[in-house]
Amino acid sequence: MTKKNESKGKSLTDQNTSSLITILIGNIAIFAVALKTDQLLAADYQEMLKHWQALIPAGLGAVLVGVVNGLLDIQTKARLVFWRWHDPLPGSRAFSKYVHLDPRIDVAALKSKVGPFPAKPSEQNALWYKLYKSVENDQRVLHVHRLFLLTRDYAGIAFMLLIVFGGIGVFAMQSYKTEYLYAGALLLQFLASAVAARNYGERFVNTVLALKATE
Repeated sequence: MTKKNESKGKSLTDQNTSSLITILIGNIAIFAVALKTDQLLAADYQEMLKHWQALIPAGLGAVLVGVVNGLLDIQTKARLVFWRWHDPLPGSRAFSKYVHLDPRIDVAALKSKVGPFPAKPSEQNALWYKLYKSVENDQRVLHVHRLFLLTRDYAGIAFMLLIVFGGIGVFAMQSYKTEYLYAGALLLQFLASAVAARNYGERFVNTVLALKATE
């Protein structure tokens, strides 16, 4: 899985834009409520969200998401999702780890097609990417790839919200209770999106391997 993969994923990323806009606007609305009312649980978020959606047109929302999402590169997002500094992309462990964890994959059949599995992370990633390119338009691959990109980008945005909104909240919110509750909600959002992205990333890798093993 390399940076070239991102150019292919542009259409998939476009499909995810509306979901990311909703996520970002929702977070902005909750942040505004917490600052204004000093409460999180009893606020009328539905009404507040309507106001924010009216204030931020879809076109502007797409630009805003593009800017926020572009602040982190692919490597950084992978580190946030897989919690690895070196070789964080899941393709780097395709043949040393993930291939053995999915019962859909006939390991012997796959090995007969691709030869001995490489050991170095960079070589694993290169081989996996080569296999991916041959099945990238398969609907099963497209589906899980889109979900991986969505949750990965969500995790990146959630991390930045945790740092920026969480930091502002420490100084600007009216009570410690609201500060801690809000910071905890931001942390939970990041962890949940990161774990979801990790699971979808692993499934993405293994879906490619399973398809190649059955060809």
